[in-house]
This record gives sequence, structure tokens and C-alpha cells, in this order.
Amino acid sequence: MTARSFVIAIDGPAASGKGTLARRLAEHFGFAYLDTGTLYRATAFLVLEQAGDPADPVIAARAAGLVYPGLLSDPRLRAETVSAAASIVAATPGVRRALLELQRNFAAHPPKPAKGAILDGRDIGSVVCPAAEVKLFVTASAGYGRYIRKCPAGFEGTRRARQRTSGGPADGSARRDRRRYHGA
Repeated sequence: MTARSFVIAIDGPAASGKGTLARRLAEHFGFAYLDTGTLYRATAFLVLEQAGDPADPVIAARAAGLVYPGLLSDPRLRAETVSAAASIVAATPGVRRALLELQRNFAAHPPKPAKGAILDGRDIGSVVCPAAEVKLFVTASAGYGRYIRKCPAGFEGTRRARQRTSGGPADGSARRDRRRYHGA
């Protein structure tokens, strides 16, 4: 009998920082990481690569069954056309069923030598991994999400930009020091 994998499920809306948090936790704990949104991008990419219609449920579900781990790091998945098609295929029940199995399998059997798995995306804690040992729901204001999307380097770029404009680290220590100095 093999031990069950330790699973961390991170859920939340787009641009809330869940991917950044998941990557950092995975690195820190030596866990395997799966950005489940990339699965939908990969499905859309495969549909478009075959000149298929992302709205066709049969073609989209077939493509979801062809998603493989090596495809998830392909930079072409970040193209605008793929993003738009990903939103369409994600609404297809057959695609969701096919990818649900892939996600659950990843959580139960993370790639070696990982000691556990971290998955981030929508419905991770409620649908994909309801028995996860740790479930986090990350939120951010709509304005923050728009801010992150506009920054070319994502979250890391915004942190560096805050350091440059505030004259101190992004962890807020400079603000705390100023408040302490001014008696706040």
C-alpha cells in the first residue's frame, strides 16, 4: 500500500495571485505544481492546431484527452488566440470531465521525487480535490487584478516597481518604519 499524497488546493479568481503563491509553496516544500488553467489552454491549443472549432464539444473533448504534461510548458499556450479559445473549451462539460481525471490523478500521484502536489485554479478545493489536506481561497480586488495583468513581469514586476517607487522593500517594512517615526 502506498501513502496518500499530501495535497494543497489553491482556488480563487483570475489574477488574484494564486499561481504565484502555488509556485512558491511548491518550490519551498518540494511539491509538484499544476496550474490547472494551463490544461484548458493546452486543450484549446490542440483544437486550434488542428484548425478545429473550440465551440465544437466533440472536438474539444477529444483534444482534452490528448493533453500531456510536456505540452503544459509550451510558450505558445500564452498566445491571445489560445487564451480566447481556452475560455470557450473550459465551458464544455466533456472537456471538464476529461481534465478532472487528469487533475485528480496528478494530485494522487505527483511526479517523483515530489512529496505532494499543489494545484491552483477554479473549483480546486470543492470539485477537483475536495479531500485536500490544505485548501486556500485567494482573493484580490478587481483593481489589483487589472494592475497585475498590465505589468509585463506579473506579480514579481509589481513588487519591484513598488520597491522603486516607495524607496523601500515591498514587504511594507518601510511603511511601518515611517509610521513608527511619525507616531502612527
